[in-house]
Amino acid sequence: MFAVVVLAAMLANDEGAATPLPADIPSDAVFYTQEDARKMHMEDGYYPPKAANAHASGAVTIECEVGADGKLIRCAVLDETPPDLGFGKATAVLFLKHAKITPEQPDTPLPASSWKKFRYIWKYDGRNG
Repeated sequence: MFAVVVLAAMLANDEGAATPLPADIPSDAVFYTQEDARKMHMEDGYYPPKAANAHASGAVTIECEVGADGKLIRCAVLDETPPDLGFGKATAVLFLKHAKITPEQPDTPLPASSWKKFRYIWKYDGRNG
């Protein structure tokens, strides 16, 4: 019985092995995954409520792992300005739910896994909350 459990755990780890992180992602970076995005419900669109209440605009840099199908697998928040208003989480969830990467050349497949960096600017316009 024990050998079966250990073998199953080893197989699960091999199939779900994570792609190594790029060197520019700090070890303490906050990550969001597709599973996180599915569980999160963003009220009033994706604009963070805390930021809307503060009438704040913001900017976020994220780096995301891209699967062979072009869908994002997970995203790390690298920079969030201003901090603590929810822009990082909102950006990661927005990209995980809606972004899809296409190859630069139409007939060229995407690699099995790669990383792509994005910068997203949030503008408060009075209708955000």
